[in-house]
Amino acid sequence: MNAVIPPLVFRSVSLVTLALPVAVIGALTIFTAWAAERSDLSPRAREMVPVSVGGFLAVWLALGLILGDPANFPLTDSNLRRLLSLVIGFGPVLIAAAPLAGSTTIRTLNAAMSPEWLVRVQIYRIAGFMFLYPLLYYGAIPTGFAVPAAVGDMLTGLLAPSVASAVRNRRRHAFAWAIVWNVFGIVDLIVAPTAAILSRAQVLALYPISLVPLFIGPPLGILIHIWSLCNLRVAARIEMTTTASEA
Repeated sequence: MNAVIPPLVFRSVSLVTLALPVAVIGALTIFTAWAAERSDLSPRAREMVPVSVGGFLAVWLALGLILGDPANFPLTDSNLRRLLSLVIGFGPVLIAAAPLAGSTTIRTLNAAMSPEWLVRVQIYRIAGFMFLYPLLYYGAIPTGFAVPAAVGDMLTGLLAPSVASAVRNRRRHAFAWAIVWNVFGIVDLIVAPTAAILSRAQVLALYPISLVPLFIGPPLGILIHIWSLCNLRVAARIEMTTTASEA
């Protein structure tokens, strides 16, 4: 990759790729802390839940960094590397999404979040532009992967502020549009890895771009969408109940 992309451009992309996960982890930890304060959780739970969420995401990122760097985790067997990447990328998604169905504490926390928070945070997806420039521009990845991955991510990120604003101000059909936006975002995050497989894009071989499939891309993005959809369902129900009582 260094031989293909000019060093300054490569360093800039690397910096963005490494900084984004840290920024998103920070934002989600803060959102969790705010939600905990708004909830009826016990004082100890209010202290521990944000720490647990931040710690979980940090460990996940660390695993992605270790596996994503061939120098730290060399594997000659590409099939084994793909399997481990799948486990590291999507295993934590299942671990973090499952409590939404079985944990009263997590459901309470999710319900206490303002709906626009989990929408607005996905603005980071605008960084999908990097798939067009410099990765596609300098031939590091094929067009068949770069275009759908970049366009879908950029649309999701660019629309995030408008959708979040509509939800915050309770505009007409805002919750419905937010659900559509979430579904679009999830579909995009399914299409992108599918396109990578079909076009044989060697994203896992491009460090630190490998953090995209291992953490900051489809895995974390899908998890946030799932949390947002659950949150919107509760918020919409409360909105309907409030409107009915006022009528």
